[in-house]
Amino acid sequence: MEQKQFAKKTAVLIYNQFCNFEIAPALELLAMAQKPVTIFARSLSPVKSEEGLTVIPDQSIDKLKLEEYDSLLLPGAMDIREAIEDEEILSFIRQFDGMSIGAISIAPLLLLKAGMLNGKPFMAGVNAEDLFEEGYTEEELSLMKGWEDNLKDPVPEGYIRSGNIVTSISRNFVRWTLAVGEMLGISVSPGIFGL
Repeated sequence: MEQKQFAKKTAVLIYNQFCNFEIAPALELLAMAQKPVTIFARSLSPVKSEEGLTVIPDQSIDKLKLEEYDSLLLPGAMDIREAIEDEEILSFIRQFDGMSIGAISIAPLLLLKAGMLNGKPFMAGVNAEDLFEEGYTEEELSLMKGWEDNLKDPVPEGYIRSGNIVTSISRNFVRWTLAVGEMLGISVSPGIFGL
């Protein structure tokens, strides 16, 4: 991998029951490229992943210095309701509008709730029928490729890129990682991650 200097960092937002395995390859890719990363959470309290891994955030969301960042990663979660209903988390995410964003599994719902996926196709690890029950509208979900949709008719690339946003479902986490890397100007052989 060719090393390049990065002027800005990538922010990674974690929340209760975040899915570590979905973002671990992306974090490894960033580490291999020597791109600085800051782990953000609502507070500096330890956050437990759905796998039981306890992570101490580097920074709380209220301490964001946006000018230091050019990208954001959002992992999926066992249950993302708490984060989706937190206006401070949504406000944090909105600050990255126009920057490179990678969201996987159920995390694209954070972007949808923040108003950043309007009119854009996206992939999410949930079915539209389940989201109608949560109050999402048919219009909001019309361009979503959900979990069952991906099982019946998979997107060949394994992710959807809509401008500066890359979304995918959990089973495509390595392909999503490579797409995020490409978006950030980091190219590696897919063989490094077993593809």
